[in-house]
Amino acid sequence: MTFAFQHADLLRARATAVDFDPHLHGTYSVVVVTHGSAHIWSRRWSGIVRAGEVFFFNPFEVHAGRSAGGSAQYCVLYPSEAFLESCTATVGPGEVRTIRTDVVARSRSTRALVDALSAPVVDDAPVEESLRRVLQECSFSVEAPASTPMSIARRTCQLIRRDGLRSTRTDDLAREIGVHPSHLVRSFTKTIGIPPQTYVRQVRVARARELICAGFGLNEVAQMVNFCDQPHLTREFKKVFGVPPGALSRGGYRGSPAAGR
Repeated sequence: MTFAFQHADLLRARATAVDFDPHLHGTYSVVVVTHGSAHIWSRRWSGIVRAGEVFFFNPFEVHAGRSAGGSAQYCVLYPSEAFLESCTATVGPGEVRTIRTDVVARSRSTRALVDALSAPVVDDAPVEESLRRVLQECSFSVEAPASTPMSIARRTCQLIRRDGLRSTRTDDLAREIGVHPSHLVRSFTKTIGIPPQTYVRQVRVARARELICAGFGLNEVAQMVNFCDQPHLTREFKKVFGVPPGALSRGGYRGSPAAGR
């Protein structure tokens, strides 16, 4: 995976992968398949995606996948909440915006996005305009946190995202929510797809990516997100992105795409 982030509200990445373990990202993810096909799984949806199609994950939505034959090539766009608000309705304080669409099939809008991302020199303006058109074809929901289903898992996610940069013990989470730790682990794992402490590490990696993009050094980032040291950060980062955190560099796509496992 290689990155480009000339636009503060729209990080881009190109990748080649065979398969990847369950993981999450701290932002919305818009994945554009440019070559091949893949089996994709998340708690919200699963299915086969093919070249020319676009699929979506919400922030902190656990997902995994495997190519359907050979390596799959794709581009990922990570729009910020501000970018989403410029495309859709504004949400109120404490409300949660969720993309309900799983896949947009090949269409005029997806072809325009593929073409914009495949240009020899990628221009931000055509990419942003094409992405807006694709997002306009998507359905969204806006819910108050208190009304969402699976309340134990949602409340746990909120606590982890709030406190995940410090030590977040399962016993402490269970005590704050008011349930037994084993009940919390069972409920969370069944609903989200990974145990709470795995989710904690994923949230820290998502925050680490933001800090690296902001220009902080790797040693400093490791301390800020509560990893033991830089090698610990590197191991966890590679589990999510398939490359070490040093692959995040300003000035466009650099290096060769790294294959997934």
